[in-house]
Amino acid sequence: MTAKYDYELIVIGAGSGGLAAARAAAKLGKRVAIAEKADIGGTCVNRGCIPTKLMIYAAQFAKQQKIAGSYGWVNPEGLFDWPDFKQTMDNYISSLRQTQTESLEGIEILRGEATFIDAHTLAINKETITTEFVLIAVGSRPLMPDIRGIEHALTSRDIFHLETLPESFLIVGGGYIGVEFSQVLRSFGCRVTLVDSNPNVLDTFDQDIQKRVKQILVDDRIRIVDGTRLKEIEKGTGTLTAALDNGWNLKAQTILCALGRKANIDTLNIDAVNVTQKKNKIVVNTHGQTQEPNIFAVGDCTDRMLLTPVAKAEADVAIKAMFSNKEPEVDYFWIPSAVFMHPEIATVGLTEEEARKQHGPVEIHCNKFTPLKYAMASESPDAFIKLITLPKSQDIVGIHLIAPRAADIIQALVPALKKGLTKEELDRTIGIHPSVGEEIFAL
Repeated sequence: MTAKYDYELIVIGAGSGGLAAARAAAKLGKRVAIAEKADIGGTCVNRGCIPTKLMIYAAQFAKQQKIAGSYGWVNPEGLFDWPDFKQTMDNYISSLRQTQTESLEGIEILRGEATFIDAHTLAINKETITTEFVLIAVGSRPLMPDIRGIEHALTSRDIFHLETLPESFLIVGGGYIGVEFSQVLRSFGCRVTLVDSNPNVLDTFDQDIQKRVKQILVDDRIRIVDGTRLKEIEKGTGTLTAALDNGWNLKAQTILCALGRKANIDTLNIDAVNVTQKKNKIVVNTHGQTQEPNIFAVGDCTDRMLLTPVAKAEADVAIKAMFSNKEPEVDYFWIPSAVFMHPEIATVGLTEEEARKQHGPVEIHCNKFTPLKYAMASESPDAFIKLITLPKSQDIVGIHLIAPRAADIIQALVPALKKGLTKEELDRTIGIHPSVGEEIFAL
């Protein structure tokens, strides 16, 4: 380290990407500090992936109760105790934060808000600190529309702090968060209305997936109002009224906005350094480097993908670019993603529309089936698989799956897909019977 700097690396933000970067640099023997003004673990641990998935697990027990009678169980239904669940979840999250903190041995934690003075100098709690490299990993927060009455609405992070569950929710936004919370809260016994500006939910997914997910939500007795936007909110006595731009007024006890996310870069004084922004996101190259050579950025605050594993991969690449001669890059093509509803949605590669736009003619292989687990149930959700291939080579360019354990199935295929897996090779593969995964080999 050049002697004039206090640290070789300061990471701003202790979320998934920031923690991964700090640990990687510390393993190289670098003097590292993390500047964090809030909880260790960031959004994923405290307000995102982990608590949301715990809520999804809780909701799945309600789903299991519905089919238990088909398997000989008598009176399997029970009541959901939100305060008890919330306390257990809060305790687990607290212990997870503690574990994350204890894993930072040898890394200094600078408590406070970091702002740039120049490319190598930060102010944290009025103290000036210098560093050779800076990695910005400040993540993002829920985006709220600038409309009248929006202060009465909740964001996804507020759900975890509710002392009691309201009887009714109006959820605005049909992306990952809106879809997952709609089904979870409905499973907990709440009345749910989902408002989305698009004709189908999950608008970035393959259109066949969009249509089927919408039907799954409808089958769960979730009211969907599509093709319209939230215009304003009026607070009444014990209820809120959402005025939509289609002229409708919908009432609910609680309104949840799930309309995307905004990078947490407002307080960084980023104009003090040569870091380009585009649509409120930091622009980086394939190594996570900004226009300022010693400043890097990873995760949700950049113009890349908003996924926790992506942030960790970007952190690894950035540290190697800083402290070694290696210049690896993150391969953004074969990155799987999932929506943890019931049944799960998982996808990797191109949608049919994207494939036709990039490659011209493509071949589509689809199958709808009932997983054996639901074969005896009176209400059995259909599973669906869609494979997109190139006609001549039979190269697979996209896989989309709705099924139990879809996320595990799809991510297990990624290494083979990255090496050029073809439809012919899938056809020659022998699966496990009976299983959901074997359906991929039977298209």
